Amino acid sequence: MELKLTKEPVFLSEVIYDGQTEQGIEFDYVLPDYFPDIFRILKCSITPSIVSYSVSGNQLSYDGIAWIKVLYLAENSSKINCAEQRYTYSKTVDLGKSADNHIVKIIPKTDYCNCRAVSGRRIDVRGAVSCKIRVTSSKDREIITGAEGMNVQVHKANVKYCGRKLCTGRQFTVHEEIETGAGGEGISSIISTDCYGVVTDSKIISDKVVVKGEAKIKALYLTGGDEQHTEVMEASVPISQIIDLGGVTENHFCFVSLKVMDCGLEAKSGEENNRILNCDLTMDCNIIAQQESEITPVDDAYSLDFDSDFTTAAFKAEAFPKQVEQTMTLKSTVECAEGNLVEVLDCRCDISNVSMRIKSDREIAVTGQMSKQVMGRLEGGTPVFIEKSEPFEAVMEIEPVQSEISFDIDVQPTGVSYSIGSDNSVDMRIQLNARGFVYQINTVNVLTDIRVDTEKPKAKETEYTLKMYSAGDGERIWNIAKRFNSLESAVISENNLTDDVISGAAMLLIPLY
Repeated sequence: MELKLTKEPVFLSEVIYDGQTEQGIEFDYVLPDYFPDIFRILKCSITPSIVSYSVSGNQLSYDGIAWIKVLYLAENSSKINCAEQRYTYSKTVDLGKSADNHIVKIIPKTDYCNCRAVSGRRIDVRGAVSCKIRVTSSKDREIITGAEGMNVQVHKANVKYCGRKLCTGRQFTVHEEIETGAGGEGISSIISTDCYGVVTDSKIISDKVVVKGEAKIKALYLTGGDEQHTEVMEASVPISQIIDLGGVTENHFCFVSLKVMDCGLEAKSGEENNRILNCDLTMDCNIIAQQESEITPVDDAYSLDFDSDFTTAAFKAEAFPKQVEQTMTLKSTVECAEGNLVEVLDCRCDISNVSMRIKSDREIAVTGQMSKQVMGRLEGGTPVFIEKSEPFEAVMEIEPVQSEISFDIDVQPTGVSYSIGSDNSVDMRIQLNARGFVYQINTVNVLTDIRVDTEKPKAKETEYTLKMYSAGDGERIWNIAKRFNSLESAVISENNLTDDVISGAAMLLIPLY
């Protein structure tokens, strides 16, 4: 009789690609005729964003934008002038293998930015941006769940795990007109924009997921006219999408992320006093649907008739995820060394190089670099920009875990509050939102192959049908049966046991075969 192995597929997450790309930026900009000459550059910034991406076979392609913005003063003036230009580029990344049912994460950041005025009309900008890219995919692996023939006995583990993940994503654009509080002077230019997405609801309906959310927008803009002012605009743009996801049912748990890839704001042309902003958003919505599954892999085996052996491998099963969402607050101080700061116009914060590690069985440490920016005015009305970059660490609380865990958590700044200190400094409170899920990892050693040597039959006991055995507390019946070449079920039946583990020392009768 042949040995027949029964195998079932399990679905595991696999990191296809985890790396970084870089893009240098060299830009020579000549001011339009209607701009005044440059006397002093206040600030130059490069803000990268990704406007589209796609995966084809083993290649990831994406299109990026770097918004270059230079704020400067003309001679004998405290009026801020803003010169802006858009730099576009494209990249293709070799993933090494095809990514089916993939999840793509691209996080752009500015590496550095240098700017100098070559003349009163010409600006030279040098910098670099990079993208941290991580692509994961679901892979299937066959595990032995049974064996028949050659009197092979198997022991099975009962493992609950997160089964096959259903993944999908969609990039889409949203246009909205936002009315601001700008007065009669209207809007002359936009200094900075912050935008992030929030999921408010999701619902599964017949192979589709209905997603609702908001894009939270904050912008600092300059008004026109002789008396220039800076004003802050905050708005929420509603988001609603119906996204196809074949195979999803109401039994699935859906994790939905909504990210702003690019946010374009400009004053509506032809609008009297330029009080309305045209807002063009490029959004990226990703959905991961998961359902708890159960599998019974074989973790031990032997033959009653022949010598046998097997090979094993560690099976790391992700338990059903626990969703986490919480707010963390960072406190920091920025000092003004350029004069007496009398007014703060706006504060903002960017974070980069975010990483996470397990701090304890209840905590995850979130570390990274934060870039704080303060715009204000000194005595006499001179505008000032203060920037400070420093590392940060925040702590997320999670439910207690007893084993190894993995996690997929996004962190983004969602708000900054501030106050001017008595020592010419600005005290900032930065709000970070962390959202994602945590998996507990259960590691089981499972059999990947069973081999029976038919040329080596086992010696059989011919004088006795039973043996006495003194079992110790905590011994497994399976291990006892395997040692005596017996059956686990027979040992349990012969001794009227109700459990497969011995509780307290006991004398057992072992049927022999």
